[in-house]
Amino acid sequence: MKRHRGKLFGAALGFTFGGPIGAIIGAAAGHLIDTGGIGTGGTATFGSDTSGRYPTGSDSELLFITSLTLLLAGTARADGTVTESEKRTIKEFFKDQLGYGPVEFHFINRIIEESFVRDLNIEETCAAINRRASYEERLFLVRLNYQVAVSDGELNRMEESFIEEASRLLCIEPYDYTMIKNQFLSGRTAEGGEGPGGHGGAREYQGDPYGVLGVRKESSNDEILRAYRNLAGKYHPDKVSHLGNEFIELAVRKFTWIQQAYEEIKTERGLQ
Repeated sequence: MKRHRGKLFGAALGFTFGGPIGAIIGAAAGHLIDTGGIGTGGTATFGSDTSGRYPTGSDSELLFITSLTLLLAGTARADGTVTESEKRTIKEFFKDQLGYGPVEFHFINRIIEESFVRDLNIEETCAAINRRASYEERLFLVRLNYQVAVSDGELNRMEESFIEEASRLLCIEPYDYTMIKNQFLSGRTAEGGEGPGGHGGAREYQGDPYGVLGVRKESSNDEILRAYRNLAGKYHPDKVSHLGNEFIELAVRKFTWIQQAYEEIKTERGLQ
């Protein structure tokens, strides 16, 4: 369901966050205030936050969106060239697949533009994300980067190297990273055959079910069951419920694919 409120922009007005993420949020909100793009109805307060607090509600969603945008911009810039098609893919991802309404997308669009004109310090950016994002959120960030990277039908090696480095700096366990990567290497149409701008629902998984679970075809039944339970716990929609309905819907879709992959393997092996 598309939203038409300025909840994210409203969160930005009172959101205090230092480092590269705070700089992006502040610049995006400031630009819209200066140009009259959105009325403030309040006073923006950006700067350094040393409290280490974990934001909730729209604050957390704003942090996640900005973190995602910074890393997506880094992925697009990894080969030294940023095309309008890459920018458009990222914008369509937020507008069409996540379904943000006009007011919030106007703000997100400004965050995207700011992300492309700033130098990215990947170590500093990932360190800032690690301080305030849960492990499940970081898994989601890595996965969404792969989703955009393959939107043109192929995975550029330089883009893959960037995502791999970001994953390492985000302290993603090698097993989890391999699971995410294998899904896109083994079944790039696994998400209903549509890229980030698609409108498909939770269709039947079309890729390699073993790749989805991060296991080998030779893995034992017990190993596969443990992998399934591990992933089902990490990708349960409740883990991202604080990020807003848009991300909950994506999590539900991912959770469904995990279940479908496991059921496919069970059927193949004759398991109950």
